[in-house]
Amino acid sequence: MTGDSRTTGEIAASTAESPSSPTTPPVGPTPAPAARRRPGGRAVGLVLWVVGGLVLAMTLVRAVPYDGVTPLAQVVGVTPWVVPLALLVPATALVLRRRSLAILCAVALVAQVAWVAPFFVPGQGIEADAQGTLRVLTVNAYFGQADAAAVVQMVRDQEADVLAVVELTADFHDRLESAGLEAVMPHHVDAKVGTGSPGSGLWSKTALTDPDTTEWSTFAMPAATVDVDGTPVRVTAVHPVPPLPEITGVWHQEMADLARRAHDEPLPQVLLGDFNSTYDHASFRAVLGDRFHDSTRTAGHGLNLSWPVGERVPTFLDLDHVVVDEGMRVDDLASLVVPGSDHRALAVTVQVAP
Repeated sequence: MTGDSRTTGEIAASTAESPSSPTTPPVGPTPAPAARRRPGGRAVGLVLWVVGGLVLAMTLVRAVPYDGVTPLAQVVGVTPWVVPLALLVPATALVLRRRSLAILCAVALVAQVAWVAPFFVPGQGIEADAQGTLRVLTVNAYFGQADAAAVVQMVRDQEADVLAVVELTADFHDRLESAGLEAVMPHHVDAKVGTGSPGSGLWSKTALTDPDTTEWSTFAMPAATVDVDGTPVRVTAVHPVPPLPEITGVWHQEMADLARRAHDEPLPQVLLGDFNSTYDHASFRAVLGDRFHDSTRTAGHGLNLSWPVGERVPTFLDLDHVVVDEGMRVDDLASLVVPGSDHRALAVTVQVAP
């Protein structure tokens, strides 16, 4: 029997298109599914890691218990300014699905907050009718260029009992006397008074006994004893060299010597002046040890940013301190502008025998 060729062709085509017909598997490997792209792409991720790396590096620098080398001594002072970045990076990293970076920076954030938060926790303060108090004032005269009359007026306005002046020159000393400082504070001791920054001095309303002008440091750090309602208190004008890269080792050694001398002194003490270091410097915390306290941190009214003072660079470092002995209370902190100086002055009331 002879069939229709067209019919045969249609049947063949229909069979080929049927779902039940076997199919030939594709030749070659099966392509992998496309990887999910994280938000922002590589460029944003790289920038985020760079910023996050800065946060992690600064946290590590602050955590290291040694700062006697460059660049650690120069950069650790800006630790509080890392907090905003430490807040921003983990949140951004989570949004952009960089989980490893988010976790690392979250740990850094916890450390940063732990270091800064105590400055904002108010301390005990001093009762209004408390006895045994000493009002102290520290001024950096900026190579003797500060306004001497303004400093004397500040002594009067603050009702200061003790004044410490660093970078005290012979000319500035004469101008303080001409402005009437000795009429308010007739007792004083000083050392290395000449030109430039080596000179330092102490003035007091009451007698300064047992003065010590030993030249154990590059800049003078004279000390003497004042009587505060029957309690002898040793006061020291503090001014180590700054931690410039070429003299970081000298700065570190002078801070270590200051720590040793302070801890060897049996009398209650107040150390005040330009420490050329912040609380974040391990060398400064070594001066404090387990005996002394930084009055700014103890008062808990925030950071006392004291340097530099000028129009070009914002004030961003806390270099000027009043350090008090264990058990002393502090109150009425005042950060004051001194015309002609690159540092703010600091006035603090100290209760030496609570």
